[in-house]
Amino acid sequence: MTAPMTHDEIRDLLAAEAAGVLDPAERAALTAHLEGCAECVDELRVLNDTASLLAYSAPVAELGTDASARMRARLVARAAADRAPVAAAFPALLVNAMATEPESVIPITRARRGGWGGWLAAAASLLLLLGIGTYAGRLRARVAELESATAALRSERGRLQGRVAENERTMASLSGPDVRVVTLAGGRTAPNGRMFWDPPTGRWTFFAHNLPAVRPGREYQLWLVTADHKISAGTFRPGPRGDAMVQAEYKLDPAALQAIAVTEEPAGGLPEPSGDIVLVGATAGG
Repeated sequence: MTAPMTHDEIRDLLAAEAAGVLDPAERAALTAHLEGCAECVDELRVLNDTASLLAYSAPVAELGTDASARMRARLVARAAADRAPVAAAFPALLVNAMATEPESVIPITRARRGGWGGWLAAAASLLLLLGIGTYAGRLRARVAELESATAALRSERGRLQGRVAENERTMASLSGPDVRVVTLAGGRTAPNGRMFWDPPTGRWTFFAHNLPAVRPGREYQLWLVTADHKISAGTFRPGPRGDAMVQAEYKLDPAALQAIAVTEEPAGGLPEPSGDIVLVGATAGG
């Protein structure tokens, strides 16, 4: 829904209205505003009078002899029709008045500009140009605003499309036909977790719950445990309710994984686990 135009915005439209360049929506807004604003009504009246002065700025053109004769003939015919009753009463007078020979035709020339007419036309042009310039500036600002809003919407659409694509990948990594699930549990505490591993894509999705908050300068580190290595799958901090989600991509031989573990380590993690095990879960063959 578009916000109503302000008084100043409406004033910017007045010169454009006098020049006849407003679009229907702008003219409707202006008309509604004029119903309750005597100031704008008066200003529009002045601008309309000013625009009418532009007629003085039309170029002077002299008609040729033929064109003058044709125009004179039309005027005489029109006068004859309008003065038919007079012709009936004074036929001789009218015939003499309308007698025209080709050589007697004097070319009709428009009145020359001069005196104050030209100056008034120039002043009117300047005034309208200033008003229309203000109107054009407002249009440019509106276009810039719309372009900025369009760019923001495109950016937001791209971000949402990225999230949708990522969610679809996550759903596939949780529900694919080859997905393996490893359940993790804490020792003496309540935390628990579950790892979803999709060997064909190498995607790992880990969920944990009821994890205690880590100490300052510390983080939890997730490990993929094989017979020979403990591979870091990333570090994380739980949320206020002890929940956490970690995603990683790492290709691993399905037969090599023996367990999943979570330890508490210095922030940023270590190449090898050094802290206490918080969660651990063995694979079916581990």
